[in-house]
Amino acid sequence: MVATTRPDVQTVREIVARACRAPSLHNSQPWRWTWNGEFLRLYVDDRRLLPYTDAFHRQGIIACGAALDHAQVAGAASGWEMQASVFPDPLDRAHLASLSFRGRHAPLEADELLGAAIETRYTDRLPFTAPFQWIGLEVVLRTLCRNFGTHLQVLDRSQHRDLDRISDTAAALRRADPRYQDELHGWAGDTWRPYAGIPVSARATAQAAEKVVAGRMFPVGAAGAHLQPSTEDRAAIVVLSSDNDTVESVLECGRALSQLLLECTVEAMATCTLTHVTETPSVRAMVSDLLGLDYPQVLVRIGQATAAPPPRTPRLPLESVFDLGHDSPGPGDGRSSAAAT
Repeated sequence: MVATTRPDVQTVREIVARACRAPSLHNSQPWRWTWNGEFLRLYVDDRRLLPYTDAFHRQGIIACGAALDHAQVAGAASGWEMQASVFPDPLDRAHLASLSFRGRHAPLEADELLGAAIETRYTDRLPFTAPFQWIGLEVVLRTLCRNFGTHLQVLDRSQHRDLDRISDTAAALRRADPRYQDELHGWAGDTWRPYAGIPVSARATAQAAEKVVAGRMFPVGAAGAHLQPSTEDRAAIVVLSSDNDTVESVLECGRALSQLLLECTVEAMATCTLTHVTETPSVRAMVSDLLGLDYPQVLVRIGQATAAPPPRTPRLPLESVFDLGHDSPGPGDGRSSAAAT
């Protein structure tokens, strides 16, 4: 490793741009970054949280954790060692992490592969064929999650049917909630917004959605229009869980989720996160009972894609999520107390 130096602004901008390719609930992108020439700081942006879908803000924090890990992966792929300090300011819980640049290094092959995976990963809401070489991949994914204090458990096939029933229960409860429905259609419906949300090209057709085990009910889309009628969903399903529901554990779960998704992408596996069965207490309790876990956070479907990737989902312009030359966002521009919940 060569002597420690600081990156130029363009390098930081590129790292933040790649960090913002992280997945988030309905592609809401609830993060904000600042760079003061020494630290790259990550904040949760309360303007982009979804209160009627994610009342406890867990999924928002998980998304920020994924973005934090994406930033470190992007930095490593660019030859920078970045060190994360989580919740560095006890008086500002919206300040989730600070990243410092510790020095340059020659990227390893693994760094470059994971960095490239940031650009090619996407959420695939179609049915999958079974993942190949699953036993070895499962061991790797379990280890990656453990590095962030997060547990990975694989559902056996007999539990898929039970999870599907739990998913149906979640859909029935949500169908009767007008605020949830307004929020869903605002982020993933005909009122889809520029630079965020889930476009029609990334949402499954009604016929394709029916084949997916435990999928969230979205407004009808265009993905999977040419899917073979005989296609069955043979995805593996894993659940990531924590030892508790503290915001620190939830953020670490997000970092683990990023590692899992990127590793699967490197191995040419398609992925789809499932959070609708962990968002509300009553449905989450059903998942807990089914799997014997106290704090399930997010589930992920993993398998081989059955259709070509859709167009890349959009991201917010960098200037709307990145402040240059400030220690922290100013009043009213997205700082949040959500992380204290």
